[in-house]
Amino acid sequence: MRVGVIAEGFADVNVIKAILKKIAGIDGSEVRLLRPQEQLDETDLNELNFSSWQLVFESCKDEEKLSAFFEDIEGEALLIVHVDTAERGLKGFDIPEPQRTGSTDYAAYSEQVRVKVIEKLKFLLPERFHKNIAYAIAIEETDAWLIPLFENNAKDTASHTKAKETLSKLIGKDKKRQKEYTDTSKKSLNYKNLGKLFAKNLSLCRTRNKSLDLFCAEIEERKLHHLDYPCSRMKRV
Repeated sequence: MRVGVIAEGFADVNVIKAILKKIAGIDGSEVRLLRPQEQLDETDLNELNFSSWQLVFESCKDEEKLSAFFEDIEGEALLIVHVDTAERGLKGFDIPEPQRTGSTDYAAYSEQVRVKVIEKLKFLLPERFHKNIAYAIAIEETDAWLIPLFENNAKDTASHTKAKETLSKLIGKDKKRQKEYTDTSKKSLNYKNLGKLFAKNLSLCRTRNKSLDLFCAEIEERKLHHLDYPCSRMKRV
């Protein structure tokens, strides 16, 4: 199976690749990035090197781009669409409910938000591709999926409203591993190395974040069952 990804950023892509490798044995080299696309050199810079939730939504509506992906691949293919929910209340995203409260059951909350976001994406995506799409819906931010690597707490990590900031602080406190998981040249986290650690501890992380577990379960189902039809049968309409 060949896999394509539309995501908000390269950090998210690294996390998704780690999941695919661990669960389905799919190497990162087999993953085709529709957005963002990697910049091969300084002359290769273009708008597809960038992404955001708005650009993810735009890519989902781009039937020409999606058709090219599915029709260029022999055999079965899967497209993974990723989006964080931290900005779901903004205009254009338009998913203000459900609201977080002091007594929120974050597992149930994560399921509810995931369903609403998938409904939004399915409205944008051409219907003929729906059966060949999986949804990496990260409640708040994908960084929440990584927090259990550095925090020993039974609470679902979707409870962190600023997951990226929380993860950075946790890594900063871990002096033994700080250098390995921080890219000092870019003043950011090293998501390639974090992805490797994440893959090794995926089972643990799944118990601490419901949205991660739901995405992993979807990939497991895709691995066990053939897709409804091979992409080579898809034709333009």
